Amino acid sequence: MELWPPFEQITPDMIITMSEKRQEPPWLRNFRLKAWERLTSDAVAPFWPSMAPIPFAMPPSRQEIAAYYQHSDEADLVYQRLSQTLSDSGIIYGDFYDVLQKHPDMIQQYLGSLITIQDSPLSALNSAFFTGGMVVYIPDHVHCQVPLSYFRAFSNPGQIERQLIILGTGASAEFVEGRPSLDYALHHIVLTEVILSEAASLKYTAIKNWDSHVNTWVKKRTHCAKEAHVTWVEGHFGGQDTREWTEVILTGEQARCDLVSYLYSSSSQQISYVPRIIHDAPHSSSLLTVHGVATGNLQITGTQDVLPHAQGAVIQRDLLALKSGRAQVTLSNPSIIAEPSAEITGNDFVVQPWNLTDAHQNGRPLEIAQSFLSHLPMEFAIEAQRLINQKSRQDVPGR
Repeated sequence: MELWPPFEQITPDMIITMSEKRQEPPWLRNFRLKAWERLTSDAVAPFWPSMAPIPFAMPPSRQEIAAYYQHSDEADLVYQRLSQTLSDSGIIYGDFYDVLQKHPDMIQQYLGSLITIQDSPLSALNSAFFTGGMVVYIPDHVHCQVPLSYFRAFSNPGQIERQLIILGTGASAEFVEGRPSLDYALHHIVLTEVILSEAASLKYTAIKNWDSHVNTWVKKRTHCAKEAHVTWVEGHFGGQDTREWTEVILTGEQARCDLVSYLYSSSSQQISYVPRIIHDAPHSSSLLTVHGVATGNLQITGTQDVLPHAQGAVIQRDLLALKSGRAQVTLSNPSIIAEPSAEITGNDFVVQPWNLTDAHQNGRPLEIAQSFLSHLPMEFAIEAQRLINQKSRQDVPGR
């Protein structure tokens, strides 16, 4: 498999060559080069996850992915049929490069509109090197009746991805993410931009159980217009070093966000989770529920900010972590910044001790997961409950 050279040896010509091989339009090639210029500036040069022992790998070909899976031809056929069926309703859904070929103007309009190249070193890195991803577009007043998800037919599952989800006025959709780790994807770097127009509704459910050697850096940002509603339901169970930022900006009056997360950091894992909800309009509302279990390292920042002009905002929060004896739980200023008229209910972060050897206490990880489980589709709830019980048993000394 072809590997990127060390960061210091990468040149603009290498990026141009990669872009040309993928037959990208000139504007996307320039987008990458601007990101590379930003990434190599003095301000962000120290950031480079590939300083870990395992370097980034170029993504495999479709043939290599097909060999990895047992029934990839069937999966590809199902994906093609579903995409065609949805397109009859004007829905665009598919692999980033498939959509780029058919709708380049749409990609150009939205790519980098919420998470810009200048946003962070992570955004510059992703913008320069992403080689796959997924695009969803739901037209005005269309309700997608089929829960969408990743398909094995997508060109680059699991390495450096870019995702776009756009819902028109009054549109609705549900997306379910639950993908296996792939041996070649040792680093998983993703940017997801979600744009919800007026009165649009999206539920995004993700269960992430990466293999123990996988490092992930994921940033998601959602823009909610007037009366739009987004629900993020996230479960983090695996991986080696997980860093996840979930941001929602409520820019329209009466926009809503429900963000429900469950994190389980075992002894060999490190999870850093940063959910942030910004109230940027009057009478917006948010629910932030984060429950965590730590026998390893767990860092959580749960922030809900209400800007001065967002009068009448409603905030609910429930933040709780269980901590075993030697685990490290770090709370980085989990705060509410609110203007006086905001209505605030719930608790600030609570950390409770968890005795691994006490049989009565061993049911606590599942007990505090009930809010998270209640938001999942049945088959996902069953799988998540199995993972929680499995990890709890593994953490008990002597097992």
